[in-house]
Amino acid sequence: MFEHTPSQGDLSFTLLLRALRGITLWQPILVYILAATVGFTIWEALSQWSNAEFPVLVGALFFLASIGVGYLGAGKVLIFEARGEKLPGIFASLGFGLRVLPRLFGLLLVEALLLFGIFLVETLAFALCTLPGVGPYLFIGIFPAAVVVDAVVFVLAIIVFNLSGPALWHGETVAKSLRHTLGIAHSKPGSVLLMMLLLTVLSLGLGLIVSVVLYTGYSMAMSSAFPLLASVLRDPGDWAMQLFNILLGNGDLLGHLAAGTDAASSSLFALGQGLGLVVATALIFILPNVVFLLGMAHIYIEALELTAPEDV
Repeated sequence: MFEHTPSQGDLSFTLLLRALRGITLWQPILVYILAATVGFTIWEALSQWSNAEFPVLVGALFFLASIGVGYLGAGKVLIFEARGEKLPGIFASLGFGLRVLPRLFGLLLVEALLLFGIFLVETLAFALCTLPGVGPYLFIGIFPAAVVVDAVVFVLAIIVFNLSGPALWHGETVAKSLRHTLGIAHSKPGSVLLMMLLLTVLSLGLGLIVSVVLYTGYSMAMSSAFPLLASVLRDPGDWAMQLFNILLGNGDLLGHLAAGTDAASSSLFALGQGLGLVVATALIFILPNVVFLLGMAHIYIEALELTAPEDV
């Protein structure tokens, strides 16, 4: 049994503080990057192999699948962290993502069908409002009821969709994931939604702080390099356009390097400057997302302890 302190009757606000530990976790970031890199490499290879639409489409599907594998693999690390267990290895997490990927697609399909079923029932109800004579009277009751039902469904859908990932990370089947997420949404909608809102605010605030810190670091690095490299440093838009022209428009970077031209040196400076901005931008998005997903893992574990403790 994993080490986790259960809440007394409701979700604990301390899970927001525990979610901040996601800043220090590098394993889920590495798992996600590895999976996405493999998928993108396959996509790019198929695109270069043939200009036909089918290989490109297959490559795009591989890339989407790799995103799902990365999401599930990173989530496996996060759910172990939330449960207080020893974190799994990188390849074990990627293997978990591959195994559970069909469940993810199946769960998304079932949830989409449930929403479609609700939409279909509403459509049939409004079809009754077209009946001569009684239609307008039926509309008086059906439309306000539909407004309330749709509002409730919207809230429940937010909870179910956001907790579906943690349920799969926890090792649940499609049926169990749906049962547990719907049970949590039914029994603890207010507290879970409040925690999700606070977690979102926390992640956005963290993203703002990270962006200020990294932008400061970028500015300081530029201030140190500019006196010596003023002639080769560019504005962000300039280096991006320069790399685009070299790689796509005016020949490849390796060709410039082989030729030993001035363009090669300029390209390398642009590449170094560009990588600094790319890394900073990626961290601005990645770190808050890891905190958010770790918080979701904590929310799921605590809510499951309250609604179905026998399945924790």
